[in-house]
Amino acid sequence: MSTADRMAAHLALQPRRHVDFDVLAGAAEAGDSSLPASPRRRRVLAEAAQALQRRGLAQLPKGSAGWDYSAHPPLPRWVKRSQPARPSRPRPVPRAFVEQLSFATALNLSAADHALLGPVNALLRDEPDAEIVPLADRSYQLYGDEKHLKDIDRHHLVAKGLLDVAAHLRARPTPAPLAMFELGPAPWMLIVENTAAFTSLREILGAWPDLDQVGWLGFGSGDQLTASIPTALPSFRERDHPVDTLLMYADLDLDGLHCAQQTSHRAQAIGLPPLLPATGLYQALLTGRPRSHPPATDDEARTAAAWLPPHIALRVAQLLADGLVLRQEALPLPRLRTLLTPDAPLLPRLRDGTPRQGPADQRHRELHPDQPS
Repeated sequence: MSTADRMAAHLALQPRRHVDFDVLAGAAEAGDSSLPASPRRRRVLAEAAQALQRRGLAQLPKGSAGWDYSAHPPLPRWVKRSQPARPSRPRPVPRAFVEQLSFATALNLSAADHALLGPVNALLRDEPDAEIVPLADRSYQLYGDEKHLKDIDRHHLVAKGLLDVAAHLRARPTPAPLAMFELGPAPWMLIVENTAAFTSLREILGAWPDLDQVGWLGFGSGDQLTASIPTALPSFRERDHPVDTLLMYADLDLDGLHCAQQTSHRAQAIGLPPLLPATGLYQALLTGRPRSHPPATDDEARTAAAWLPPHIALRVAQLLADGLVLRQEALPLPRLRTLLTPDAPLLPRLRDGTPRQGPADQRHRELHPDQPS
């Protein structure tokens, strides 16, 4: 094996593109015990460096700063390992699409687009009236992977309204069901984001003296809630217990407020009422102690807080822009219990809030005068 071959083999093992030439020289000398003491050592190494460049394996420095001129011939201080040439991607073979997918003939489809549409085309050709089945079932049938179509709603063909999950894939999404509990017959549901607040409210509402004032209590957050809100409809129908008011109590941070907005849009799209803020709970939460968080921009803060009533939205937007958030745990069980008392109707207390403050709120303001009230 030549000196250049030893260098090339060692160069191929290096994780970085820039490699000190001394490292390659050491590898060459380790394979040839005569080289370190040879009077031709420097010339042999210089020729090996040139050989690496001729073979396209390495690039040598272009400026004088990259060379060692302490003796003749000069040696590079480093070499740059060449990137392997990317294999050219074969263009997808044009295919004949069924009429339902005729839009594809006018598009410059990528290989990934063809890989998606090929099995769909075969399905529509062979079973144009196939039963609409859960999306995971169809995904497994067409691609051998039940999760292959998991994010199909984000694909550019679906987003543009060209590819339809029901009409073309003959499938329907089956999100995880919304966790919901029927605590009483009232026609409303309160959805809570965090497990601690959910557990506390379930305890309080489950023991409400007049259960006719109590409705559904749901649990969900983030993308899961937005996806699962349609599953509430079958539960309402099965229990013959519809709702005319949907309330949400989430963290006062960007994620919680964005989740509420997205879920409200999804709820209205499927025929449910819009998701309203549980203003009474948010009013009380705003008396809690904020925690620090990377600040939002003014636009981000205003957009997220716009879902809240105006008198709360301004304060929340300022908190977010100041680098503060309020988690539901800042309104713990004892304060929730003091806030929600049966001396006033329950739904207006949750939905609209009340200017009246209880003893616990007054005491909290005395202990924390610097926090928003």
